[in-house]
Amino acid sequence: MTNAVQAAIVAAGTAVVLAPINPQALRDSEPAPAPAPTFTAVLLAHAEATLAARVRTALGMPGWQPRADLGETETRILVWSQLELDDFYLRTGGTVTTQMVERAASDGTTWTAEEITLTVAVPGVGPVQVFTDWEESLAKFGARNELPLMRAITA
Repeated sequence: MTNAVQAAIVAAGTAVVLAPINPQALRDSEPAPAPAPTFTAVLLAHAEATLAARVRTALGMPGWQPRADLGETETRILVWSQLELDDFYLRTGGTVTTQMVERAASDGTTWTAEEITLTVAVPGVGPVQVFTDWEESLAKFGARNELPLMRAITA
């Protein structure tokens, strides 16, 4: 790049920065500000954040936030495998149940899965469910009858 080209770039940039701007033109094109949230909405948002924070702390899940698209709420948490759920069970104890559920993919296909749910009593929150589907391909890392989680099934 020659000195002349560099000087032209600097001159053009300086001209843009120093060009007079009519602030009224900017104000007219700005969207109307969003209405302020109501007091009740602020309190509910704070309560939900506080609930998620208490669950996160009690279960040792730093950074966890519920994802509705995965079926999670502040008191219902998805983990990715029965092995991870077994680790939760060994750390926290709780009640283990299973149920057959119908799952659907984004393309509309459905299948039946065995959902394993660990219910843990969290102080100051109440019952919290941690759940996953049984994945047979992971049984090589912990067979059904070898996992303490699966031996603890109550229903």
